[in-house]
Amino acid sequence: MRKPKKRRPFAPFAAGLLSGYLSALAVCAAAALVLSFTDLASSAAGAAALLAAAAGSFVSGRTAGTLRKRSGLKTGALCGVLFIAPLALLSAVFGLLGGVMLIVKSVLCICFAAAGGVVGVNREEKIR
Repeated sequence: MRKPKKRRPFAPFAAGLLSGYLSALAVCAAAALVLSFTDLASSAAGAAALLAAAAGSFVSGRTAGTLRKRSGLKTGALCGVLFIAPLALLSAVFGLLGGVMLIVKSVLCICFAAAGGVVGVNREEKIR
């Protein structure tokens, strides 16, 4: 007889967060490389950070949605909240909670992760 699969409800979220953080790191590295060759380093660094946060949260939601295969909007939104949580914690530690950019990044991450969760759930499986 086959053993029933162990149900791990947090595994899709952990995999999504890991892939999201790695993709955000890759976007940050690419942006740093581009900014090092141009004179826009100080003025475009904020835009690069927003781009990295958006890309990372989208990948996070998409991965979790693909693995979970249901409730894409809720799965993605939860991934967005979990994705932004370390930034909010660090902002609280360093006293930067009064800034507007934290709210902008939070809304951006939650929206992009929710969209990624919907895309991940609706993704068609490849037939081999």
